[in-house]
Amino acid sequence: MIVASRSACMGTMVKPPPTFASLEGLLDHGRRDGFDIRPTLLRVLTDLYLQKPVHPLEDERYYTELALRLIGSTDATARATIAARLASYTAAPRAVVLRLARDVIDVAEPILRQSPCLTPTDLQQIARECGAAHAAVIAQRSRPVAVTIPPRPVEIPDHPPAEAAELSELFLSAGAAERRLILANLDYTGEAAQRLPPVRAKEIVGRLETSALAHNIEAFAHEIELAFGISSGLARRITRDELGEPIVVVAKALDASRAVLERILLFVNPRIGHSVRLVHELATQYDEISIEAALCLVAIWQRAEPRERETPRPSSTSRRAALDLGRSSATALAARPPLPRDLRARSLSGR
Repeated sequence: MIVASRSACMGTMVKPPPTFASLEGLLDHGRRDGFDIRPTLLRVLTDLYLQKPVHPLEDERYYTELALRLIGSTDATARATIAARLASYTAAPRAVVLRLARDVIDVAEPILRQSPCLTPTDLQQIARECGAAHAAVIAQRSRPVAVTIPPRPVEIPDHPPAEAAELSELFLSAGAAERRLILANLDYTGEAAQRLPPVRAKEIVGRLETSALAHNIEAFAHEIELAFGISSGLARRITRDELGEPIVVVAKALDASRAVLERILLFVNPRIGHSVRLVHELATQYDEISIEAALCLVAIWQRAEPRERETPRPSSTSRRAALDLGRSSATALAARPPLPRDLRARSLSGR
């Protein structure tokens, strides 16, 4: 479904183009489960925009609207990150560049130094309006050279747990269109979970299929938890997801066949299995995404919610040995002859 939104900067109705289909819906989530996803969404949205050297007017208008809304509600660190990425990009939207150029100097500096989108008139007005710090940077600005900078892909570096949790929540909170968009760009990153050996992966896939066919949701989730080393709560959330993309990611990361995935989707969740259309769409998506993208998302899950360490329990053999030792000790004590009266008295008195 295409969602129309009122443009904050143009006052008209703007329909989201396919490149950013329904990303706007994530803005309504704001802070979920303790994580503010807006800075992450701004970074992802901008990186997607940077994928192309030029854009249709429709894409530019939609990006401009969402970016301005997000810039207005994120902190200076997030804004500075976006400014640095857009500074040398020749196709950066003018409205976004002007907004960032008038921001605090830590945000504005790369734009003022490098952006080819700013005219001499723009720079003069900014110097007059924003004060000495902005004017000093503008004074040092060299004449811009019209060089097209290769667009940067979506970057997912070695994320600390907090940022990984944001990215995980961003994906799991998104709708189907947004999830496809995220997965389509994840394989540009160098960070990925380690691929399981084929024999082990095949065994896990077999157990997942068996659990799904038996409608044993807990066993299915437990297999995901063990396979990828993620928390039981996250494994259950993946299993019970009503849109199905997380299960597609699990199957792709394990290199399961499409036929096995279809059988799993039909039985693991009634909300998915009762829709032939949805099963077909998810199976088609399985063919479209790469194993690298799936493993990148698994790596994010692993950092966001690693599996809880279990306290080692003594094995049944160890417990039996301890019981036998206890019985033997008790028997030996009972069979030991009593101490002589004088020794027993000294033992009781502690001498």
